[in-house]
Order: sequence, then structure tokens, then C-alpha cells
Amino acid sequence: MFEQPSGEEQLNAVRPPTGWHKVDAGPFSILAPSGWEFHQLRGVDSYVGEFVGDGVVLRFDFGGNSNSLKEEKKPAFVVIHKPLGGRRGKIVSPKTPGHGITGVYFRNVGDSNALTLFGHDLTSTQQELVLKIFETLRFGGPVPRYVLPPPPTKNVQ
Repeated sequence: MFEQPSGEEQLNAVRPPTGWHKVDAGPFSILAPSGWEFHQLRGVDSYVGEFVGDGVVLRFDFGGNSNSLKEEKKPAFVVIHKPLGGRRGKIVSPKTPGHGITGVYFRNVGDSNALTLFGHDLTSTQQELVLKIFETLRFGGPVPRYVLPPPPTKNVQ
């Protein structure tokens, strides 16, 4: 069962296809096809993880130094600024599928944090799916209390 969007979200809401489910990362979630999973990864200075399914890996960086996707610009990329999940997002996708980042960036998602969610070198079918997933982004959960620490540094001699 999906929550009913309100106000501005209703105008911009895209109904997820039947069978899609919520995949929760804590401070935000997506709706994705059945079989998609969330995995927390080790971050250095931010909360990082990935959503995986249908041969696609969507990584995210939630923190103060998230990639603003400024290198991905016209004419090689389609760049769209629009509200997603009640926040202003920047969506980028390569004009030539399979060559570059398909991603979304939010400059401020609260507490001085930004969010970048992206996939690399996606096929045209994967890119189309990912752009639909971006439309389902929602914010509002807590950052996990336990964030995986970075791996131990090795002593170099």
C-alpha cells in the first residue's frame, strides 16, 4: 500500500508500476521492482550504500560532500531540475546510454547533508528504469544509528 501524495507532490507524482515495493535506506527511500535490495556500504565521511536489482547498481552518498554532478552537463547530458520527494533535485543522464552517470543530486536534504544517487554506464532500458525510480524518491526517515566505520588503514612500511 502506497501513501497518498499531497499538494505539489500529487502534481509531480508518478504512479509506480504494479509489483514495485519500498526499499528503505533510512533518511530516504525509493520504490523499485520486486527483487531490488538495499546494502549499506563503508563510508569515509558520509552515509553510503547501494540499491541493487535488475542488473543495476545505484550507489548513493548522503553527507556534506556528495558529488553535485557538475561534471555531467550539456550537451553530452540531459540535465533537468525538478521537485522530487518534496525537494528540488537535479537529474542528469547521458544522451548516449551506456556512456556516463545517470544520477540525481539534492543540495540540501537537511542537517547540512546532500544526497547523490547514481548509476554508471546504464543501457537505455536500465536508464529508463532508473529515471522512473528517481521519481519515487521520498525523504523523512532517520540516518541509521550505526553507520559502518571505514576499513582499518594498513601500516605501510
